[in-house]
Amino acid sequence: MLDPTALYRLRDGAYATDLIIAAVCDDLFAWLARHGPVPAAGLREAMGWAERPADVLLTLCAAHGLVDRFVEADDLVSVSDLARWHLTHETSFDLRPYFGSLAERPAVAEFAEVLRTDRPAAWASAAGERDWSGRLDDPRFAQRITAAMDARGAFLAPSVARALHDLPIERLLDVGGSSGIYAMALLEDRPAATATVVERPPVDEAARTLLAERGAGGRIDVVTANMFADPWPPGCDVHLLSQVLHDWDLARVERLVQRSFDALAPGGRLVDVDAHVDGRRTGPRPVAEYSALLMHSTPGKCWSVTELADVARRAGFAGVEVRDCAADRSALVFTKPA
Repeated sequence: MLDPTALYRLRDGAYATDLIIAAVCDDLFAWLARHGPVPAAGLREAMGWAERPADVLLTLCAAHGLVDRFVEADDLVSVSDLARWHLTHETSFDLRPYFGSLAERPAVAEFAEVLRTDRPAAWASAAGERDWSGRLDDPRFAQRITAAMDARGAFLAPSVARALHDLPIERLLDVGGSSGIYAMALLEDRPAATATVVERPPVDEAARTLLAERGAGGRIDVVTANMFADPWPPGCDVHLLSQVLHDWDLARVERLVQRSFDALAPGGRLVDVDAHVDGRRTGPRPVAEYSALLMHSTPGKCWSVTELADVARRAGFAGVEVRDCAADRSALVFTKPA
């Protein structure tokens, strides 16, 4: 099989250029050339931007070499030489009019609004639609999203299973597990293990159908539940959150991680599989580009390893182990102290 990582990046980075155009049209780099280096908080205040979308934008700009960012030093941000030469008035090679010619792209205006309000735009910029989470109540949209997540998992799930091959699993809880494709992969080489997928309706029915069609219905059951409000099934030694946390804001990320800690027995593990930003929040570029899509259409973003490690530590977990998967994803393994 050929490696499809380039295709994942093509899809996941679909909104990144529009976010850069929005920043150029807002004259971010000219402002930084006049005032930087400046703490990110001061930059946000001056530009009138909310914290979450501004963080995603700065990570994307850093990944493309347009700003220099130092989170370890009050999150200082300054314009890079590349941006100073080509995205400010300071030289005759100013490309702002070139970028500005695309300012009327719909997603550019959507990003300008998200930056100011922190309210996600419609999924895929669909006109007049509810937000992404609300649309999951529509069976047709839920079926399309479940099919998309299942297609994504066909390559990713086996890589997650390889990365976690030595992790003992007797009973897996796959929270927000969509089609159950990751649970299936993790159980493949563990003949005695079983799993439960937690999903909301109508995704739960799609998961049951797919698991039955694939012959996994006897080992993997599906529980219909709201992962934020309903009790999590007990007796599981590993909880899996696969590309779930990136859909939610910090408060709800903290809630999910805390719920996992509270439901696990001592020695149990929480595994977060996702595209993770590095600790300096400057990349990697494919993850920073994917984060732009998530920031546009959900309340979330690609969280950094450091951010999630801090959330897990506050919940009570001890340390974090990082394991590389495929297509710019990694698995973070958190252990509840015995």
